Amino acid sequence: MSTNALDGLAAAPGVAELPAPYSLRDFAGDVAAAAAVLESGSTQRFRAALAAPVRRLLARDDLLDCGLPRPGNNVAKSWYLYYDGTMSIVLFKVPMQPAVQPHDHGIWETLFVWRGQVRHAVYERTDDRLIQGRATLVEREAGVLGPGDFAVVAPPTDIHGFHALDDDTYGITVSSGQYKPERIYYNLEAGSCEIRRPVTLR
Repeated sequence: MSTNALDGLAAAPGVAELPAPYSLRDFAGDVAAAAAVLESGSTQRFRAALAAPVRRLLARDDLLDCGLPRPGNNVAKSWYLYYDGTMSIVLFKVPMQPAVQPHDHGIWETLFVWRGQVRHAVYERTDDRLIQGRATLVEREAGVLGPGDFAVVAPPTDIHGFHALDDDTYGITVSSGQYKPERIYYNLEAGSCEIRRPVTLR
């Protein structure tokens, strides 16, 4: 068959081109646009604006093939899906045990579930911070997140803890900026806290 014949078939009327897949760059742009409302302190509007981008990204089944290995701060396996110098999109395997201890970030972060189920809780620190090594947290949000569900972890409620309910559970976090160089990890039962340096700041 000639090249011209192939060209004719490609241009035949009524043959629609397949839409381009929703890329990680597209997703990052949509999240950045949604995050603009956080400057006004509107977490609920941010949640609403995230719903459609999250749904579109989670429709992809190839994310495990897209990432580059990343040193995890709280997990054994994680991968960069996207990084542009400011925004990080990270895929990670969520551990069942031990649970990821409640910790802060210093910036906003979203966590959503790609596969499996995650028990997740968001906290706010309410003590006066005058006693070193002691802390009081109040739970502001808690529940089980399934595929497509997500949580927003943003100051003043930028503390969260979580663990997987299924072994084959993967989450995705999106954050903008750099994590605190010294992050605080909390022991709820003991009412205590300690400072740890993260492996990676992004």
